[in-house]
Amino acid sequence: MSAYGYRRGSIFWALTLIAVGGIFLYANFNPAIRPWQMIAKFWPILIIFWGLSKLMDYLHAHAHPETAPPSLFTASEVILLVLILALGTLVSKIVLHPWQHWPEAIGVEMDDEFANVFLNSYTYTQTLSHPAKPQSGLLVVVRRGDVEVRGSDQNTIEAVVKKTIRAANEEEAKKAASDLQISFVEKAGRYLLETNLDSLPNNGRNVRLDITLRVPKAFAAEITTERGDVVLDGLKGEQTLTAKGDVKLANVEGLVRIHSSGGSAEIRGVKGNVDVDGRGRDVDASDITGALTVTGDFTGSMQFKNVTQTLRYSSSRTDLTVQKLSGRLNMERDSLDATGVDGPFEVATKHKDITLGDFKHSVKISTTNGEVRLETSVPPTQPIEVDVNKGGIELTLPARSNFQVEARSQNGDVECDFPGLTVKKEGQTPAITGAFGKGGPLLRLSSSYGTVHLMQQGPRAPALPQPPAPPKVPATATADEGDEDIAWAHPYAPQAPAAALVCERGAVWQRRVVSLLRSVDTLLTNVGRPARAWMQEVKSCVGRA
Repeated sequence: MSAYGYRRGSIFWALTLIAVGGIFLYANFNPAIRPWQMIAKFWPILIIFWGLSKLMDYLHAHAHPETAPPSLFTASEVILLVLILALGTLVSKIVLHPWQHWPEAIGVEMDDEFANVFLNSYTYTQTLSHPAKPQSGLLVVVRRGDVEVRGSDQNTIEAVVKKTIRAANEEEAKKAASDLQISFVEKAGRYLLETNLDSLPNNGRNVRLDITLRVPKAFAAEITTERGDVVLDGLKGEQTLTAKGDVKLANVEGLVRIHSSGGSAEIRGVKGNVDVDGRGRDVDASDITGALTVTGDFTGSMQFKNVTQTLRYSSSRTDLTVQKLSGRLNMERDSLDATGVDGPFEVATKHKDITLGDFKHSVKISTTNGEVRLETSVPPTQPIEVDVNKGGIELTLPARSNFQVEARSQNGDVECDFPGLTVKKEGQTPAITGAFGKGGPLLRLSSSYGTVHLMQQGPRAPALPQPPAPPKVPATATADEGDEDIAWAHPYAPQAPAAALVCERGAVWQRRVVSLLRSVDTLLTNVGRPARAWMQEVKSCVGRA
């Protein structure tokens, strides 16, 4: 490379460092100068001067053909250019916009609490009271904040509003609090909670309202909060709750609708139907005298208890229908556990292990990649149908049950504890067929790559262990002992009672051991005599020598 090209590159970046350092140094002596503001506005000048330096390289190469021309752009310079463009754009979006607009400026949707994290928080409280007609309605819409509604015996609406305002200083917060107007307005038989948040600076994004309301019990409420939780207790009438946070509802008489957008739902003691839809985390519902319907994808734990009528749950992975749930049903992402189902039970799902106990009606289960276990203490009176792809089935029934069974396992195995049924274990599709007892419902069990086990409830008498094969009788055994061994091994020998048989077998083994010891003693005696004579002969020979 020529000396000119080296000197040009050094001068360009040296001048850039001098300019940036000079801006920050001048800002130390003049507080009115904001260096980051200047860099955010004028950083494209750096790219312009860089382009001019490349143009000078081009002109110099044509003016001095005897020197080696430098490359227009190297790989490292391309990467550096991309980084400068990205960082310059990010700095401009952040510095040239207010703090609360940072996420919006860089194209990210985030909670306003994050945007206001650098502001101070100030809290003010306001109370409201308004006369109300019985059997009216309530409409509350809050952008950010929690809403709590409780029923009372008074004919008034009482509200306590906690205003949380984020501002740079207390003076700005007080002004925003005084400018914020909250009131109740009666329209079309309902009482509306109205505010003027849109007229405040930044469209009221720096304000959070946490509202606690006491209303007449015979009120139909419609509560909406975009960012916050909702609590409702002790009302009679149709209730509609929409929240991005958690919802807690208890002691309500009437239809309940809950629209969830990411939180959890807890429902207790509702005399009426309950509909829950949307998406969220956990759903916990108990003591529902009407029907309960849950629609949507909820990623947390699903717990249901004591639902008098129909329980329905529908998501992208599971369709569940349960009638008369007197017990409980818990469902996680990979499991479903239910007990105390008095009506029909039907579920179609995948990637779940299913355990159903104490059921009293028909069962229909279809699942993939999961194990199914069913057990009941009551003899079945309705059909049971289970279809499992890549999983096993275990069905436990009382010994006094009456049923017909058609069970098979593709590329699996079958086991049966009920006598009298036909069990085929050969081939690729083992099966259990037949009838147990008198008539009864049809049990249809189908599995692939798993074991179908039809179990009998309660203790079962264990089978007697097979006796070991008797050893060979020694050659010196007596004729009587040989006859006993023959009688012992003969398959058609008469069988004695169990206790007598055990004693007889013990005596036979004792005689065998005694006979074996006698044979060994005889053998040693016969071998020992010649050996002793030979030793005497050896000693006499040694003495003569």
